[in-house]
Amino acid sequence: MDRGQIDVVQVDLTRCGGFTEAMKIAALAWDRGLPVANHGFTTYINVAAALHWLNAIPNALICEFVTEEETNLRESLTKQKFRARDGYLDMPQEPGLGIDLDEEVVARLRQR
Repeated sequence: MDRGQIDVVQVDLTRCGGFTEAMKIAALAWDRGLPVANHGFTTYINVAAALHWLNAIPNALICEFVTEEETNLRESLTKQKFRARDGYLDMPQEPGLGIDLDEEVVARLRQR
């Protein structure tokens, strides 16, 4: 951040070490006046986690959300589906991440 001429710090919760490390990175970015965006949209688990994290930091810029038409995993893994409306995603309100796994899909994937 100090030497790389970074304009936006993009954090992938699944690669940086989870929420704890992501909070540390966001704090470092905040100290340097940098905005933060998530990177990680492969499943709705990632999207839900990113929404919670971004709502917990003061320097959140955007939630990266890519619409992939041909991804079976993302559409089948959770019961909830995220759809952008007018450029926004609804924040899950249920306990935890606010999503439920489709246990039949999880069981099927474990057998592979």
